[in-house]
Amino acid sequence: MEVLNRELLLFFDKLLWISIQSSVVIVLIVLLHKVLRGKLGIRWPYLLWLLLLIRLAIPWLPESKISIFNLIPKSIQQGRIIEALSESDDVGHLGYYSSMRPTEAQETMLEGDSESVFIRFVRMVPLLWLIGVLLISGYVCMRNISLWLTVKRERPITDQDILDLLEDCKIEMGVQTIIGVVVSDRVKSPALFGFVRPRLLLPQGILETYSLEELRYVFIHELAHLKQRDIYLGWLIALLQIVHWFNPLMWFAFGRMRADRELACDGLAISMMDADEPPRYGQTIVNLLENFSQVHYVPSVAGILEDKSQIERRIKMITGYKKTSRPQWAGAMLLLAVLACVVLTNAYVAKADFVFGEPTNLGPIVNSAYGQAGPSVSADGLSLFFASKRPSGSGDADIWVTTRATFFDPWGTPVNLGPIVNSPYVDGMPSISADGLLLFFNSDRPAGHGDCDLWVTTRETTENDWGSPVNLGSTINSSQFEACPSISADGLMLFFASDRPGGSGRVDLWATTRSNVSDPWGPPVNLGPTINSLYADNPPTISDDGLSLFFGSDRPGGSGSWDIWVTTRETKNDDWSAPVNLGPTVNSSAMDYPSSISADGSTLYFTSFRPGGYGDRDLWQVKILPVVDFNADGIVDSVDVCMMVEYWHTDEPLYDIAPLPYGDGIVDIKDLVLLAEHLTIKEDDPNEPNLP
Repeated sequence: MEVLNRELLLFFDKLLWISIQSSVVIVLIVLLHKVLRGKLGIRWPYLLWLLLLIRLAIPWLPESKISIFNLIPKSIQQGRIIEALSESDDVGHLGYYSSMRPTEAQETMLEGDSESVFIRFVRMVPLLWLIGVLLISGYVCMRNISLWLTVKRERPITDQDILDLLEDCKIEMGVQTIIGVVVSDRVKSPALFGFVRPRLLLPQGILETYSLEELRYVFIHELAHLKQRDIYLGWLIALLQIVHWFNPLMWFAFGRMRADRELACDGLAISMMDADEPPRYGQTIVNLLENFSQVHYVPSVAGILEDKSQIERRIKMITGYKKTSRPQWAGAMLLLAVLACVVLTNAYVAKADFVFGEPTNLGPIVNSAYGQAGPSVSADGLSLFFASKRPSGSGDADIWVTTRATFFDPWGTPVNLGPIVNSPYVDGMPSISADGLLLFFNSDRPAGHGDCDLWVTTRETTENDWGSPVNLGSTINSSQFEACPSISADGLMLFFASDRPGGSGRVDLWATTRSNVSDPWGPPVNLGPTINSLYADNPPTISDDGLSLFFGSDRPGGSGSWDIWVTTRETKNDDWSAPVNLGPTVNSSAMDYPSSISADGSTLYFTSFRPGGYGDRDLWQVKILPVVDFNADGIVDSVDVCMMVEYWHTDEPLYDIAPLPYGDGIVDIKDLVLLAEHLTIKEDDPNEPNLP
């Protein structure tokens, strides 16, 4: 139930963002109607509303710099509005995690908070929305079923004159669909009914009261509905109105849309008539209004008297009807195209351009026949910690370290951290802090809180020995499985994997934070279903800038049984984006999972079971190479520098190459420095720069 409530909360958050986007579209369309009334022809107001339907029905649209939604703050664009409101000040120290669901421990702290009543109400909003959806859906279904049973009981008319008239109208309107005509005392006004097999519904007495000419106008109008596919659109409108029932602008917009739909039908019907017929057509509508009542709105029905409040407007349009001129038609098409580019696109998000090099094995000195896993590289790039079951260790799996004198030297022979750090049990997945003084790892040694816990060992300087490991305590560790720690560069965030309750799948990614390095860690927070899946997600690897989180997962959509994925964010205050698979260049058909990324973001170290290694699993690295040959002439030179400078202090993604791998949304000195490192180096060298 807890997972269901969270899923509902996140879904409603996304829905609320879509509703906000659509509200902007509604306001824009209404303003255009006011400004351009009568200047673009009869049918164009209705066509403008179709843009709203597309916006609502297809929220996953391409990004664009000219999208109107670029004007909306990015914090709202993330679609975490309700979820953010449901948090209290008690979790404010979590910063960018404050938009995520609190853990059970945090929820307990909220019970005495003065805002708890408001927070509880906010958390109930998605449930209230769902109740509203069910009630309105039930009402709409009952109305349609009742009408369907009524129509089903009635036999289609067999009057040959009426049927011949209908066939003549179908030919005139270019309609080939088979349509039955039904007369019933349960129907109050002529209307078209039916999704698959349409029926033309006529109220009792209309055949005796109206002439064949007047009936012809009724038939032509209803066939215009059929030609415009208004029954299908009616169901779509009903579905969207049910989903967005909480937004009063939607009710207003869909009411206006149905009114403009009738005008569009009138315009289509009149366009098929002779010049002297529109007044008689309008008089027929007036006569129907005097003798029959308005059709109650049902999605499966398209009538002729759906909106009495618009009758005067319709009659004025009919009597003053003029065919749309070529300039009007061209202007309307241009307006529609421009508006589509503005409202049928999403806000632009800057992305850096980069490619992965070819993954390389760290070689037989580092790797062995006994298996290696979980590499963690130091900030200076000169030490690499990892776990291995190779001989001469202290237990099942131990933590080892290999070093090199410079960044260009090969890795040296690994050294076991010794019995003070390692135990006779499984010790693995190390994560070295940026200052090199803390080493986090997981272990199933005794004196823990579960089957595997997170521990930390410290040293005074990088020249000193490591001290005795300390368990991170019950705030972080639970009776369940906790493993695979990844410490942020500032030492204030610790990511890890756990199968504790409250997650999305078998194993989830969690994070804990602290205000400064001397404070205790706060309660862990689940990273949420945007990142976590129903499958196993681990281990996490946070980049030095805190903007990219790499992790492994066996979720669908990958290249093998376990792939490397990455999720990003523009700033530390933004939410994480949907994870992206690193693709077949990095991932193989075997198991691949990340463990560390270099401080400069240029190299990703990972563990892989792929062929070509020295044991059952080996340590590998892959270069992250920025695309800096902007003009694609095969050489990085002053021309590329000038191209970057031309877009200085913009968010142009082609030139936003630093920090690796995804940039930071602005072209600045960091990008120029990275570009300078690649000057005169051929872009077509897949191993460039060829660092060990």
